[in-house]
Amino acid sequence: MATTMKAIVVFTLSGAAVGAASDSRDLQIESIPRYSYKSACGVASTLHINATAASLLQQDNVPGAGVDKFTPFKKVLKDGFMEVDCVKDYMFYRGDKFGDNKHDYKLGPVSDVSIVHYDAFVAKMDQQPMTQKVCFEFCRTVPNMGFFGVVNGRGCYCTPYYKPMESDSSQCDATCEGDSTVMCGGKSKSSVFAMHMCASTGEDLSQSSGRAGSLKAAMDAKVKTAKGLSADMQKGATTLQNAFGAVGDSAATGLMQSAKVSAGNLVHKAEEAEKAAGNLGSLVAAAAALKSFSDPATVTKAERIMEDIESAVEAGETITTALDKLTALASPKPDVAGAAKQYYPVMYFVDKAFEKVPSTCGGSSVAEPIVSESQDGCASACDASIHGCVGFQYFDASQKLCFLFSKLKTASYYTGCGKSFLQMSQSAAPFAATCYGKLSKFEGTNLKPDASGKTDFGLKKLTKADRCYK
Repeated sequence: MATTMKAIVVFTLSGAAVGAASDSRDLQIESIPRYSYKSACGVASTLHINATAASLLQQDNVPGAGVDKFTPFKKVLKDGFMEVDCVKDYMFYRGDKFGDNKHDYKLGPVSDVSIVHYDAFVAKMDQQPMTQKVCFEFCRTVPNMGFFGVVNGRGCYCTPYYKPMESDSSQCDATCEGDSTVMCGGKSKSSVFAMHMCASTGEDLSQSSGRAGSLKAAMDAKVKTAKGLSADMQKGATTLQNAFGAVGDSAATGLMQSAKVSAGNLVHKAEEAEKAAGNLGSLVAAAAALKSFSDPATVTKAERIMEDIESAVEAGETITTALDKLTALASPKPDVAGAAKQYYPVMYFVDKAFEKVPSTCGGSSVAEPIVSESQDGCASACDASIHGCVGFQYFDASQKLCFLFSKLKTASYYTGCGKSFLQMSQSAAPFAATCYGKLSKFEGTNLKPDASGKTDFGLKKLTKADRCYK
């Protein structure tokens, strides 16, 4: 699950420090970025915070921090962190009771607390390349710690509070050993982070999993629809391409080839969505397998799953949007009853004697091929492209196919399909095939090819076929 960032208002002590040694209570308000995980834990923290105290001061708030015996990674006490400062931290240099700086320890008489170093409790073979998150996941299991710091790209320590001391002009410009995109302190300065208290990992995981499950269900349904449309378009295009290829209708076979390409694009996007939905399903199953959220290892697993779910949901939503667009192109909705009445067979504008014979046309496409739509549905799709569509080719076969045009260039009409077809019976032709032009675009015009080239709306080529397709 990706870290989210937002500005929050916090209170910090003015002047010297966030710590025990300062008696100042002049408060300043500043806006700082907070890095928050949608994860949490079900274990109550042992850190008791005085609601009237500024920040996380020691005294009663952090008894024995870093001094009493503890076992790291046993209990998760914090669920997120925010960067609060870049300082030369007094605690790193003077508050180390047991580490390399123990000879400079100065807090015994003051508060008797100590920082805790990551590398002092994690075996070398188990240590991870240092990042802000690696340090956080260690320090959040150390009792009574409110902050953690990272020095020089890799030195992680937990502290009950931090206290700036005089320093040089150096900055926190050292990239983290395990993540070069973020900073982990500098040569002498610490990147300091405040940790916030635990919430409920189980509840957050349930919500995250529920979102993933809902998206998966929606994606599964859309994949099924898209695959069905693709299969119908592919099957219909193959059948019609064979039929018109046998009679040499290159315009019609070209349309079928474009339908095959469109069907392929649709099914490939559906397969992408299916894979993404499968990934979501696997993550939902992994989330369901986690039970006890008092175990730090389980909480960490839950956080990783939620991170993966967030990424998977984002990817799934992106793919679903793309699939929706392709599906809408292949099967635009809704269709308007009676929309086709505005469209006349193209032969009406060429030679009314052949208005009712089968016809095909070619031209400039204005949209993707459409499948499984009625004649009204195709007309509605053409109407939706108000300025772009002037007509469409419609095949009413076992799989209905429709092609929209912004310009009609060629047409063929089949006079060999028999008189029965002229009498409105389709028995002589295996299926209906008609090229339609929008009446409002061509009324009062003649689409016969103009050899003089004086008209730009006429057909470039018109073919009379004294035969019928099969």
